[in-house]
Amino acid sequence: MDNVAMVGSTNTKTSATMEFSGASPEEIADKVALFMGERGYRLESGDKLQGVYGRGSAAWGAMLGPLVRREKFNVTVGKKGDHVAVVVARGMTGFGGGAISATKVRKEFQVVVTGLQSDILS
Repeated sequence: MDNVAMVGSTNTKTSATMEFSGASPEEIADKVALFMGERGYRLESGDKLQGVYGRGSAAWGAMLGPLVRREKFNVTVGKKGDHVAVVVARGMTGFGGGAISATKVRKEFQVVVTGLQSDILS
């Protein structure tokens, strides 16, 4: 996996798609899982190729809103032609906790996308 290169990306407000060459989906998924684990996320459902990573308590987040740290991302890793596509989508908007929570979710989304890109390429 020494020659991994990013060959394209597409971003929207709620998702980011990054395409890589030079590695298999399983190798990329392993890097994604490692990165997410280092940031404190755990795989809440699914598997490394298509799963939901979250951190914080969903129950406490629902009760206490912006006072509790809760983030969730849907991550899919799969073949797209000759490349491997990594799709990261926000699993929550943060609007239930008001403007502060929504801003935190947007910022964390950008940190995760940027960090994943860097980690996969390293």
